[in-house]
Amino acid sequence: MRSFILTVGLFVFGGCTVVGVGAASAIGGTHYLSGEIKASYQTSIYHLYKVSLYTLKQEKIKIVSVENTKTDADIQAEYWDDTSVKIHIYYNKEGLATLGVRVGIIGDEKRSRDLHAKMERYL
Repeated sequence: MRSFILTVGLFVFGGCTVVGVGAASAIGGTHYLSGEIKASYQTSIYHLYKVSLYTLKQEKIKIVSVENTKTDADIQAEYWDDTSVKIHIYYNKEGLATLGVRVGIIGDEKRSRDLHAKMERYL
């Protein structure tokens, strides 16, 4: 009971600080499946799309092709060593979008996680 009251107190009196920390984090965490790192965020597809493009530009990763609709977006890119990067963003439900990142043809988990973490900084 004491921890419940403490949690409620932090949430009520903490204001934007407590809410702000949770807003940038993935809902349900990230998971690596079939060569792709995925996480869902409480934001729009458009915002994830813009963050993805910005991160690729900051990391000097060449964008090869882009497809963007109201319900999903696909970005194909390449590192300087010709390693492929595939980013898939799709709509789950109201206000919730998923970002998937795969580096390499079969998926390089470390590089995929690193790139995904860099994108997450801009959310």
